[in-house]
Amino acid sequence: MIEHVWRRSQFTNPKIETVVATDNNKIIEVCENFGAVTLKTSTQHTSGLSRVGEVSKILKWDYYIVLQADEILVEPENLDKIYSEIKKHPKIPFFNLTSSLENLDEIDDENIVKCLLRPNGSIINIMRKSSSVASKEIQKLSTEKICGIYGISNSTLQKLIQNGPTRFEKNESIEQMRALELGFNIQGVKTERNYPSVNTIEEALQVEKILKNDALQRELTKSINAK
Repeated sequence: MIEHVWRRSQFTNPKIETVVATDNNKIIEVCENFGAVTLKTSTQHTSGLSRVGEVSKILKWDYYIVLQADEILVEPENLDKIYSEIKKHPKIPFFNLTSSLENLDEIDDENIVKCLLRPNGSIINIMRKSSSVASKEIQKLSTEKICGIYGISNSTLQKLIQNGPTRFEKNESIEQMRALELGFNIQGVKTERNYPSVNTIEEALQVEKILKNDALQRELTKSINAK
């Protein structure tokens, strides 16, 4: 899965330098076998945000696009969207891909991180389970899914890392909550297609079906296999 995600990241235009950050020697071995650049990190990290904070001391990039290894159906064009928004709005500290919910069951699905947006697309709140009293039909229209792909400026990253995990971040197990809790703006970047990440066996089986039956995903897989 991690190789598949990495190979998708190589289709960005322009190509974006990609580094795999992990504390696992087996993952490093696997990644280096298919040509990825890797960095070994501490075993103490509880989130991708924390892990990227460690490797930022080495990389010293101005901005980081964080792509989780369970986002096996990531479309390279969505990485391009994040990159484009960073180039256009370099003073915005944080960008996160969002997409529409597909069905009413997702509203109470704690594996799906959700958010509410302001009219300008910035994020008001992030949650796993809705506390709204509105009908699920209304909630579905006003609630977005948080995708596991975000961009963060180095200056903001350093401030978040220096502060450490916050109360709501730990309570909800959502790393983006640290930015909201500390008063940083997160700008949503809308993508039209809503693909699942892999958090459970059920989602892995669902992803396998999508890879076989979705025309766009078949084309991406064909391009990856041709490399």
